[in-house]
Amino acid sequence: MPAQASYQIYGIQETLAELNKTDRVFRRQITKDIQAGAGTKLVTAARQFIPTKDPLSGMGRGNMIKGRDGTGWSRNRVLAGIRTVVGKRGQRARTVNFSNGRTADYKATQYQLLVLQQRDAAGAIWDHAGIRGGSQFVSNLIAEGEHVGPTTQPRALEPAAMSVLPAVEKEVEQILQNVMREVNRNLVTTRAR
Repeated sequence: MPAQASYQIYGIQETLAELNKTDRVFRRQITKDIQAGAGTKLVTAARQFIPTKDPLSGMGRGNMIKGRDGTGWSRNRVLAGIRTVVGKRGQRARTVNFSNGRTADYKATQYQLLVLQQRDAAGAIWDHAGIRGGSQFVSNLIAEGEHVGPTTQPRALEPAAMSVLPAVEKEVEQILQNVMREVNRNLVTTRAR
């Protein structure tokens, strides 16, 4: 689930696309700078929210998703699953028709410059359990959570993003100032005499 606060920069996708046409090396360096600076801050903050022991006593022994191996709780896998993505493309709204006659409508999404993700299944389940309502699993997480970690959902990604949001915004603004300076330097007009 995305964080409640957003930081919008209008025209960034178009600017980066134009910059990619003129100077690909500089365009790739921008991605590396965002990843190394703001991305590292987000990942470090999110990893601090992961509990040091299993959230529930049986989560480390079995699989959290039936029939899918490797979905048990492993703190090392959960920590490694926290990643950032720079330049996540948006999608147009669309309707998908399935062979059984059902349809699914998907909303349009915007281009996202920096995204914090949990790629581990167990970590994602733990982070978001209870968003749509309670179950016995969620009740147990909340009861045990007082001793293990945060009890409200999202438990790691959103609180981490909110805790470092000012620093991330400042880092991205600094990088974008460099981008604007480079783009303006490349915009040279000639006047016919």
